[in-house]
Amino acid sequence: MALIAIFSVFYPLQIHEYWDAWINSHSYSHGSLLLLVSLFLIGSKPYAVEGSKGNIGFLLLLAGLTLVYALASLAKIEVVLRFLMPCFMIAATGAVFGYRNLKKFLIPLLLLFFTVPSWSIVSPIFQAIAANAVATISMLIGIPTYIEGNSVAIPNGTFLVAEGCSGVRYILVALSIALINSELSRFKTRSQVISLTLAFVLAIVANWVRIEVIVLYAHQYGMSHPIIADHNSLGWIVFGIFMLFYFLLLPYITTQEQKEQAITPQPLQPRQKWLALATVAVLAMAAAIPAYFYQQAPASLVSQKNNQLGNQAGNQPGVMHNFTPPSREQYRQELVQGSRHTLMLLEYDMRDQNADITNTENRPVSKKYRIKAEITDKVADHALKTFIITDNARQYYYSFWYQSGDLLTTSLTKVKLASVTSLLKGEFINHAYFVATECDISCSNLAAHRDFIKQLMTEKQ
Repeated sequence: MALIAIFSVFYPLQIHEYWDAWINSHSYSHGSLLLLVSLFLIGSKPYAVEGSKGNIGFLLLLAGLTLVYALASLAKIEVVLRFLMPCFMIAATGAVFGYRNLKKFLIPLLLLFFTVPSWSIVSPIFQAIAANAVATISMLIGIPTYIEGNSVAIPNGTFLVAEGCSGVRYILVALSIALINSELSRFKTRSQVISLTLAFVLAIVANWVRIEVIVLYAHQYGMSHPIIADHNSLGWIVFGIFMLFYFLLLPYITTQEQKEQAITPQPLQPRQKWLALATVAVLAMAAAIPAYFYQQAPASLVSQKNNQLGNQAGNQPGVMHNFTPPSREQYRQELVQGSRHTLMLLEYDMRDQNADITNTENRPVSKKYRIKAEITDKVADHALKTFIITDNARQYYYSFWYQSGDLLTTSLTKVKLASVTSLLKGEFINHAYFVATECDISCSNLAAHRDFIKQLMTEKQ
C-alpha cells in the first residue's frame, strides 16, 4: 500500500492512464480487479517477512530503471513508461526486503504486469496467427476460404480479424488465472511454468475456436445471424469451457510445495530503513528528471505556438497533414521550374511536454485529401513515401519524411528509437517534413517535385 501511495504522488499521470483504461477499455477492464487480488495475496500470506538486510543490487537496478524512465518520458514512449511501473515495484520490494522475501511476493507482483494497458502492442502478431489458423481450419473442413492480410473471405462474406479478435484479452485473463492458481496451490517452479504454458495455449486455441464458430454460422446461415453480432459473449463462453479443461488437466501435470511455516515478524533493520529512504529518493528522482528537462524548454515556444495558431488561417496554405501541435512550424511556398511547391516543416522539441511527433493520432495525410496513387520513391538515397492526392479541386504530388538526429525515415516507430539515441547525444529536436507540388495539367511534373526535395535535403546537411 505504501508503494501505491508513493506512485500516486510521484506518477499521477501514469496512474490516471491506468485507471482510465481499466474503467473505459473493455480489453483492460480486469485491471482494477487484478490490483485488488494482488494486494489480497500480499496481505494474506500465512507467514511473515523474514529478517533481511535488504539488497543494494535491486536499488542499483531501480536507479537504472529511473534513467530508462527519464529517456522514455522525454521520447514520449508510452509503452515503456507503463511497463516500468510494475518493474519499479519489483525492484523497490527487492531493495528493501531482499531477494528471499521478494521471491515470496513475486507472483502477486507479476500480476501487476497484466494490468498494464499497453498489451495491444502484441495484437498484430496474434491477429496474423489467428487469421491464418482460422483460414487453415476452414479449408480443412471444406469451407472455401481466401485470406488476405488479416481478412478471411468465405462465399457468404468477409471477416476482418481486428485487434479485439487477436485474443490478447483472453491470454491476459488466462495467464492471470494461472498465476493466481499457482500462488494459492503453492506450485513448484516447474509446475508454475507448466500451468502458465497450458493457460497460454488454451487461451489462444479458445480464440481460434470462437472465430471458427462464427465462420461456420456465417457459412451456414449467412452474415446476419445473431451469434455473429454477439460474438463477444460467445467468446467468453468458449473461453470458460477451455479454462474448465485447464483446471481438470492441472492436477495430473503439477506438484505442490509443502506449506511454509509461519515465522515471527521481524522489525526493519537500520540498513533496510536507509534502503527504504534511498528507494523513495530514487523514485522521486525518476519523476523529477523529465520535469527538469521540461522546465528547460526555450521560453519562446509558448509565444511561437500562440503566433502560429493566430496566423494559421490567414498566412498558411492548406494543411495536408493531421499532426498534433508542434513546438515550432514553418510554411514556405516557392515557384521552381514552373511548379508551385509547398514545404510544411514541423519541429518537435522533446523538452516541450505537449509536443509529440509520435502521437498515435498523427496522420501524414489529412482526411480531407484523397489518395489517388502511391509512388515508390527514392530521393538522395533516402526512401520516401510519395502520393498523388486530391481535394477534388486540385491534384498534388505529396511526400513526407521524419528526421531524428541523422536518421531520415517514414516510420514513426524508428523515430521513437532514434529519439533515445538523440537524447543520449544531447539533441532534443525531431522534424516532420511535408512537401506538396501542385500538379500541372497532365500531372507530369514529378521530376520537379523530386528536385525540390533533393534541394531541401542538401540545405539540411
